Amino acid sequence: MSPRGLDEHPAWLREIDSSLTVTPAYVLHGNLRDRYLVPIADGRWAPLDLHPALWDTLRRSGYAAVIRHTPGGVQVYPNEPAALRAVAQATGLSGDFRSRPIGPDQLTGLLRAVTSCRDTRLALTIDYVSQWRPAGTPPSDAEHAFMQSALAVIHDAVPTVVGHERTTGLFNPVLWLVDRPADLPPWLTGGSEGIRQISVPQPELGVRLRLARSLIGSMQGGDQLTRPALEDAADRFAERSVGMSLRAMIATTQLALDQNLGPERIDDAVRAYQIGMTDNPWADTELRNRLRKGEAVLTAKVKGQRRAVRHALDILIRSNTGMSGAERGGDATGPRGILFFAGPTGVGKTELAKRITHLVFGDQNAYVRFDMSEFAADHSEARLIGSPPGYEGHGEGGELTNAVRQRPFCVVLFDEVEKAHPRILDKFLQILSDGRLTDGSGDTVHFGETIIVFTSNLGVPELRPGEPVPVGAELEAVVKHAIEHEFSVTIHRPELLGRIGDNIVVFDYIDPVTAVELADNAVGNVMRRAAEQHGVELTLAPEVRRDIVELAVADLSKGGRGIERVVESTLLVNPLARALFDLPAGTTTATVNALVREEGGWFTTKLV
Repeated sequence: MSPRGLDEHPAWLREIDSSLTVTPAYVLHGNLRDRYLVPIADGRWAPLDLHPALWDTLRRSGYAAVIRHTPGGVQVYPNEPAALRAVAQATGLSGDFRSRPIGPDQLTGLLRAVTSCRDTRLALTIDYVSQWRPAGTPPSDAEHAFMQSALAVIHDAVPTVVGHERTTGLFNPVLWLVDRPADLPPWLTGGSEGIRQISVPQPELGVRLRLARSLIGSMQGGDQLTRPALEDAADRFAERSVGMSLRAMIATTQLALDQNLGPERIDDAVRAYQIGMTDNPWADTELRNRLRKGEAVLTAKVKGQRRAVRHALDILIRSNTGMSGAERGGDATGPRGILFFAGPTGVGKTELAKRITHLVFGDQNAYVRFDMSEFAADHSEARLIGSPPGYEGHGEGGELTNAVRQRPFCVVLFDEVEKAHPRILDKFLQILSDGRLTDGSGDTVHFGETIIVFTSNLGVPELRPGEPVPVGAELEAVVKHAIEHEFSVTIHRPELLGRIGDNIVVFDYIDPVTAVELADNAVGNVMRRAAEQHGVELTLAPEVRRDIVELAVADLSKGGRGIERVVESTLLVNPLARALFDLPAGTTTATVNALVREEGGWFTTKLV
């Protein structure tokens, strides 16, 4: 147990307390702008800002004050007469020193005064160091000189014994507060035993739960709920706030008060804080009705893939009922739905993703697609999430993070996922595990209301004339084995596959009956386009339609997309366009009564 009663203080504060005898300077980085739970009387906890929390720790060792330097001036903690007098006497600061900025030269003097003081224990924090200069630019001459002086002062500092709280000598420490240790020169932070780097982490579940229990009762109607109901709401609040700061949790309850949301709607309050919306399309009663009709709707649009459609719908129904990830316990923190569409090319994987978008969200525009073959390079990560500070395009955001920030309820399709750079696969793991992603500017984008769809052609045997191909369960086994080998052995990301779980949906090859139906549909699309664009009602002679369909389905290796391409360009569209071009003005009806293969493989049509 800590002799100073710090056992329940945050670990980073305990580390500072325990190392004051050997550490004259610290570099604090990470979650610096949060609040931190500190125990107070009667088993209660207070969420304090960094400097009050630091002061609460240091005062137990006899420190008189914490001095905070910012670009705007100096602050003293605690803001009390005794502390202000102690600072003025020890440092020589006169007048109302808190009301004026202190430049590098004066800051050097302040640092020397604090670290060399022998009769008063003080600590100095130097805040917003990362913002002293624009990203990517070197420090000014004055800043460089200050840092050199600071390093020398730190090396010369000696611990002293003051008072009776601790019998060993303690340093009067300097604490640099930075976004990242790299924001300080490496010669200042590296290779010196006198400078300790401490990361201030995001709050863990236990800390969030402790705060949630203290906040939940203050929400609208909280005083009217039973203790078990309040505890249940607090548990859900803590679990849903993964990745959130304590400051954000406090703001969430303030938002809930403003929106008249009680503890029973804490999930809506968290959603409102994260994405700015209390409306939840997933709770729409009409969505359940649409999902009940989903198989008929989707199979009418995605031909020949009834097994895949049923599997995908099962996953969507789990998402709608809140059962996704239930086997892991607690509340799910990843996306609403995860789908991995695998199978031959051109069989409806992308089309099913689009149709799911319309089915779930009622808006086919709530869909964004990324071709991962375009993200295979080392630098392509910046295109998805935005450039980091100091690089071109910083502040503009990434294509993925911007899209989800603007439309949080959406389907995000990553086509041919296995072609993505490994760094991007790591980002996918963060999305699937935590339901959030940090962009290049350090802002968090929440994916908790999205459906993530991956597609892949891995493991699909090549179609060869006369050779049997696996179908149904046999094809599914072959494809899943290939995917497992690719992610576990080739690209070394088995944990990504672990998060996808049984959500791999394998599509079959286009069968001959479906192929004929697709070819006939493609012919019909061309005929309708001719009527819309040219005002000509076309009729195909039966033998011409038969020939077109037979030629279109002769090669199924490219799936339905290949069938459409052959019909719409090679066999019908191009030759028909030439024939329409030559029709006499005013023609309103015509019949395609011949399909002729010319020398060189070209086709022509005859219109009468």
